[in-house]
Amino acid sequence: MIRKLHALLGAFCLFLSCSYEKAETVYPAWEEGEMEIHHIYTGRGEANFMIFQDGTTMLIDVGDWDPKDYSKMCELLPDSSKRAGEGVARYVEQVNPHRDVVDYLMVSHFHNDHTGDSTNPVRRTEGRDPDYVLTGIAEAGETLRFGKVFDRGFPDYDYPLPIVDPDVVNYRAFLKWQADQFGLRQESFEVGACDQIALVNKPEAYHRLFSIRNLAANGEVYTGQTGRNIRYYDLNPRNCSDYQNENTKSLAICISYGPFRYYTGGDISGSLSDSIGNVVNLEEKVAEVCGPVDVCKANHHAYKDAMTEGFVRQIRARHYVIPTWDYEHTQPEVIRRMVSGELYAGERIVFSTYIPEALRKIYVNEDWMRSVCPENGHVVVKVYDKGRKYKIYVLSIADEKRQVKSVYGPYESGIYE
Repeated sequence: MIRKLHALLGAFCLFLSCSYEKAETVYPAWEEGEMEIHHIYTGRGEANFMIFQDGTTMLIDVGDWDPKDYSKMCELLPDSSKRAGEGVARYVEQVNPHRDVVDYLMVSHFHNDHTGDSTNPVRRTEGRDPDYVLTGIAEAGETLRFGKVFDRGFPDYDYPLPIVDPDVVNYRAFLKWQADQFGLRQESFEVGACDQIALVNKPEAYHRLFSIRNLAANGEVYTGQTGRNIRYYDLNPRNCSDYQNENTKSLAICISYGPFRYYTGGDISGSLSDSIGNVVNLEEKVAEVCGPVDVCKANHHAYKDAMTEGFVRQIRARHYVIPTWDYEHTQPEVIRRMVSGELYAGERIVFSTYIPEALRKIYVNEDWMRSVCPENGHVVVKVYDKGRKYKIYVLSIADEKRQVKSVYGPYESGIYE
């Protein structure tokens, strides 16, 4: 029976252009010249850790949302006795060449599945003036030390309207403590910049190969021309008087290493009005200026209000990664769009950090499932050979051993259909 299962899985992997490595293989450590992008599964929110070519590191988000009255949460893994923030910190320490030191912290937007939930009945600091709840980013910060942080609010946290969320109050108390005790620096995220997030160890060795373009934040989108950004919240008073969707304010970036390109944009989704009242879809505007990429982290967990046809058609990714913590993040119509040959040509693979077995059984005969990775796990993109090639690893979430379940690739970068 086991041999049959392995044979079926091997055949499936061949269909998806996958080289299948033996289970129990431990994920290979980062080496200089490689870029790694770790999509870390916790079951309670989103967290992504990046190691750039010279060992510069960046953590994007540490979510921790754990409502007691919501029945569609995925499993808290790998250890249900540890909360998400601690789990992410332990993972980072294992793979980070500098252990607990992280150069950049980026907070995509202020939702608790990206920053932490201050209403959770968890530990609270004592004597830190002010004290705060150890959840999400704040909990990870008990172990990790960050050099510089970017978010959508600094310095005043009042655009497009004052931010009064108690989770943000908790997060800012954490930042104050980190700044006072460890020298954490805050900096405004500059939309359009391509040198703000820079290599810190050997920048001269990779300055012609590596860059990060800041694409969007707070509804402001880069247009491809310096000084010509469009601030959509300023175009129409309706944008600030009606309900404001926090997701529209997400930070979005495009990372380039040689010909390789990677997109991540938090939960960016939703629409705003332009100066004459026309509806503008924010994620489509971001995709327009970003252009095609090799790997795309799905917007808003590939939920039903994200990954529109316009976005997918312009981003043209070969591989998509869905960071999952909710049963509702497996949306057939959305994944069908992501793999549709009508939007652009070429094979695609969708990696979800977690699809519950019950849903896999329900959708097993759907055509789009043939383009979905058959395994759950942390999804790691390893880029090498000066950005010309990359592989995608799926690591076990059953424990903290970082065992390789499967390897996809190698792929040549920069080949867009």
